[in-house]
Amino acid sequence: MARILVIDDEENIRRTLKSALDRRGHETVTASDYQQGREFSRADFDLIFLDVLLPDGNGLDLLREILARDRHCPVVMISGHADVDMAVEAIHAGAYDFIEKPLSLDRILITIDNATRTSRLLSEKNRLSSLLYGDFIGESPPVKKLKEDIARSAPKASRFLILGENGTGKELVAHMIHSLGRVPDGPFIAVNCAALPSELVESELFGHVKGAFTGAGKDRKGRFQKADGGSIFLDEISEMSLTAQAKVLRAVETMEIAAVGSDKMTQIDCNIIAASNKDLNKLVGDGKFREDLLYRLNVVQFGIPPLRERIDDIPLLAAYFLEKFANESGTTAKKLNEKAVGLLQGYTFPGNIRELKNLMERVHIYCEGLEIGLDDMESILPAVGAGQTVSLREAVNQFEIKFINTAIRRNKGNITEAARELGIERSHLYKKLKRLKDN
Repeated sequence: MARILVIDDEENIRRTLKSALDRRGHETVTASDYQQGREFSRADFDLIFLDVLLPDGNGLDLLREILARDRHCPVVMISGHADVDMAVEAIHAGAYDFIEKPLSLDRILITIDNATRTSRLLSEKNRLSSLLYGDFIGESPPVKKLKEDIARSAPKASRFLILGENGTGKELVAHMIHSLGRVPDGPFIAVNCAALPSELVESELFGHVKGAFTGAGKDRKGRFQKADGGSIFLDEISEMSLTAQAKVLRAVETMEIAAVGSDKMTQIDCNIIAASNKDLNKLVGDGKFREDLLYRLNVVQFGIPPLRERIDDIPLLAAYFLEKFANESGTTAKKLNEKAVGLLQGYTFPGNIRELKNLMERVHIYCEGLEIGLDDMESILPAVGAGQTVSLREAVNQFEIKFINTAIRRNKGNITEAARELGIERSHLYKKLKRLKDN
């Protein structure tokens, strides 16, 4: 059965849909306006019914916001003031379907059945695709070492901590740990801790029993229970409140959980993989992260190198993304020439692989011809195109970064050898790279 969110300002529609769907075994949560719908939609739902006209916002804007977070979530738009243009706009924005009011229960039930079936097929396709193509792409020394470390430790441990900047591929590494670990055939449950609504965090993680709070019409499993026999991935765990951290700590320590509203403890067995883009030791010192939780999670630690420290992988990654976008659009993949690759390797990529992916998508969309040259790349890369000005400090920083990256590339990603060539200590080189990034 499905977990469904209904966002509509008409109380009669919310009450009628919830009653009808709950009687058929679904779990239905309702929201009455844009802001409440935005908050609730950050939780895990199989399907969302969303009214176009809300008292405090446009449902089409909320549709785009939901799909920006989870592009696979089926969202069905509903409206009593529908016209062809509105329906077309909704479908173009990514809506799964568009239903006019007054709502037909038969149409609603058919839509739920079709949407959940499609979602299950898509999940299976994504799972199989990740098995085939989900490997962490790269052959540079830092990436080779990371892969070796994962292959060596994943089958033996059950607690992992992944540290890395935004856009470096922490979830992809988590998938690798899962697929190479002790429970590769079990479920992989990802939780974006930063997106969990504070009032729903306990229910989302540990589940709830019927009647635990207003709207809890039936028992529901939480993410930890869903991960039983597999792996749970707690992304951006530093964004959890201290209260939520305390509850996660107990689950990690005892591997037992209690659903909200229940005193019954349920035994679980799963890998726990946490990730953060922040310095957790500093957060501990600032009183914003529990030291005991950090100790429990930090059994095996993996640090993902930023893209500027693995620049030999840039040509491989760029070619991969260009091939991916070409396959999706049914066109021939564009290729970067040597000068275009050189310009990319001299760029610092503050957004890491995510930024490179976005850049290659722009190349795929905007650049003419199959061979991409220096002029094409200069028109795409930020702060490189003609006519742009920077301060003296920024210019010096850019030169220093390029100079350091060249030394790292010449030494095949070996930071120690690059530091020796540059005549500075290895620790000083790391500090310099961090300072330049922060500036």
